[in-house]
Amino acid sequence: MVEATDDGRDMLELQGLNWWAIAVAAVVFFGLAAVWYQPAVMGRKWMAAAGVDPESEGGPNPLMFLITLIIYFIMAIVLAMIARGIGASTFGDALTLGLSTGIAFIALQAWINANYEGRPMGLVIANGGIGVIGHTAMAIIITLWT
Repeated sequence: MVEATDDGRDMLELQGLNWWAIAVAAVVFFGLAAVWYQPAVMGRKWMAAAGVDPESEGGPNPLMFLITLIIYFIMAIVLAMIARGIGASTFGDALTLGLSTGIAFIALQAWINANYEGRPMGLVIANGGIGVIGHTAMAIIITLWT
């Protein structure tokens, strides 16, 4: 259990989170990623960098999309907890939170993974880029939806 803040709220508890904002934030990230990975946007570059051949793959398993949405929902919960814990309440706070978590937790991890796997920088740009965009969008929604 985390100590209560000065105003009596428990910073890392799930109670009192804006669940509608969290759900919408997760769906927005999912939608942004769906657009991002379209062939005309970053899809072709991602497939080339990841070594994915759309002709031989037979298409993604639909269960992957559900799991992805659940993961985005978990990310949104954690962002909401962090936003509350740091007292984020303005657009600037949201922008800083989203960019910070997107870069530190997604883009840098994408870079580490690509380096160890011997993958091209294009994979880091594709996967890390949407992480930064998605986290920023989620942080804005979560922080400003009161």
